[in-house]
Amino acid sequence: MKVLLTGATGYIGSAVTEHLAAAGHQVVALTRSAEPRPGRAWYAQSVGDTADPASLAGAVTPDIDGVIHLAPPSGDEDVDAAVVEALAAPLRGTGRPFVYTSGVWVLGATGDAREVPEDTPTDPIGIVGYRPRIERRVLAEAAEGVRAAVVRPGIVYGRGGGIPAILVDRARGQGVPEYYGDEGVRWPTVHVDDLAELFVAAVERAGAGTVWHGVGEPAVPVRDLARAAGRAAGVLASPQAVPVEQAAEVFGPLFAEALALDQSVSGAAARTSLGWRPERPGAVAELVWGSYRPVEVFGAPDAPETDADVAAIRRLVAEVEHAQQNELADRFLSVFRRQDPVWTTGHGRRLSGFEEIETFTRKVLPGATAESTAVYDVERVLFLRPDVAAVNVRQQPVRHDGTRIAGRPEGRPFYILVKEDGTWRVGAAQNTVVAD
Repeated sequence: MKVLLTGATGYIGSAVTEHLAAAGHQVVALTRSAEPRPGRAWYAQSVGDTADPASLAGAVTPDIDGVIHLAPPSGDEDVDAAVVEALAAPLRGTGRPFVYTSGVWVLGATGDAREVPEDTPTDPIGIVGYRPRIERRVLAEAAEGVRAAVVRPGIVYGRGGGIPAILVDRARGQGVPEYYGDEGVRWPTVHVDDLAELFVAAVERAGAGTVWHGVGEPAVPVRDLARAAGRAAGVLASPQAVPVEQAAEVFGPLFAEALALDQSVSGAAARTSLGWRPERPGAVAELVWGSYRPVEVFGAPDAPETDADVAAIRRLVAEVEHAQQNELADRFLSVFRRQDPVWTTGHGRRLSGFEEIETFTRKVLPGATAESTAVYDVERVLFLRPDVAAVNVRQQPVRHDGTRIAGRPEGRPFYILVKEDGTWRVGAAQNTVVAD
């Protein structure tokens, strides 16, 4: 399909472009100027501006097989309605798809209801007050022979962007993680690459007049997200609740209300009917171990294969942390290769061979976290070969609530990892305590 995409240069649009192209579609990006954009996976550009509906005349040419409208709303209902008219009119009577982007905020607070579905009546908060009327305007195109559909994303994360990036920046700037409103606030979330795959599915096969929730996790406690954002920012402190009125001084009243909105939203319909499979790490895991905490990488090309290896290395170190924090000897031992691993502990104990490491682990790990534990963050990865990596890790002592223990020294684990049968494992390890 040749797909006209508005908002193609944005956070979500960039991901949608990549996934459309990977699925074999040709992306025609609607841009404000014809200036080339190197590095974009676009088939072509079409000049137009969604802030000026008149500029969209002729954007949907006869060879356009479908439209995905991702550009953000203008804030003017009449303008947004005129944009829908300009993009949808050329599709009438053709059965070609028109996919409009809304959002779960049109549902308002969901209260005690668990994972509300797409047929839940809308109750929009102020920042999206007129959006349900635009949704209805889009869905009415189904009666005109347009395969019109609406996608409502949850809070989008991943690739270091979206609203969670605000939490990271605030934690770094304020020195304490923040969340807004009540402690029980929950956000429905979706990874930007999972969401992009939903847009591909919608333009390919969503039925006319349908609404889809782009939600991977239905209700993530925002306090957990705030703590994870603090971890990404290097701030190990208890999250702090910020009243909506105080948040409004920073973000404005409309956005502050949105940040404090408690929702539990289902994304099951897209899984069942469109075959959508959101499989990326959850929002908390992505904040702690993913794109919000960059890793210095040396000795390997800037390529998807390197990104995949770094992600796998981070998962291995996350497994070390999880096994240590929960005193899981078998899981801790699983990170080592079986053939001749070596490990020097933080107290200078030299262990050689898997059996010696196993004996030591099973003796010292039970009860080791009775009073405190530690968090592990990958800081640098040097690829000595494609299948051998030297990894610097920062180990910080924390209480069981995740707060930093002041005055206790950090550790600097150093791992030599070996990739065997596609899996990274520890071949050698040196735990070094930082001395002031």
